[in-house]
Amino acid sequence: MKLKTLDDPAPPPEKDRFQEELVIRPLHSGDTYASFQFRTLWDTDFLRGNKVSHYQLFPKSLGQVISKFSVSELHISFTQGYWRTMQWGQPFLPSPPGAELWVWFQDTVTDVDIAWKELTNVLSGIFCASLNFIDSTNTVQPSASFKPLGVGNVTDQRFLRYAVLPREIVFTENLTLWKKLLPCGTGLAVLMNSEKFFHSSFYSQALHITPVCQKIPTHGFHLPSYL
Repeated sequence: MKLKTLDDPAPPPEKDRFQEELVIRPLHSGDTYASFQFRTLWDTDFLRGNKVSHYQLFPKSLGQVISKFSVSELHISFTQGYWRTMQWGQPFLPSPPGAELWVWFQDTVTDVDIAWKELTNVLSGIFCASLNFIDSTNTVQPSASFKPLGVGNVTDQRFLRYAVLPREIVFTENLTLWKKLLPCGTGLAVLMNSEKFFHSSFYSQALHITPVCQKIPTHGFHLPSYL
């Protein structure tokens, strides 16, 4: 057995990183606001056309979706209840009731509408939601809003799609499948009691995938906010 000495080189740093954070804030109304945030930094260059075959912390299901549909940014949220700004102040991340989805595609996508339709069908299965009901009647292409939040050169609004399903009901299954995207079931995840969440005045779970620092996507979970 070889003992490690001071002369031995240090091991290379881990490229993928995972952070979790819980913020608890008392409100003037007497309620309590709790925000669980999970962030995964995924070091990859698949946006340049390279295929990814090995996953450590980043969920493989989402990585395959991003690669297959050439997604640059993805933002999705499921919200139950209305955020009362006058009583509770500003939320960490605003989200409308129901399901909201907006996606920036890479400028290499030739038919954004087809990619959008196929993407919503796949996400419907991943999150056990009715996203497959998103079609041309409830999809818009914003022209002056929903700018990219991450680092990237895709700013042509033709590659942006937005849709909302205000009547989408948030179920326990949405939270269960969402938790499975985390790299482990320990840590702050053990505090996620679905019974308490869904009996709160407001509940929202969201997923934000954005490229940062030379197009390294950060897989940021924001879940959940409840009172």
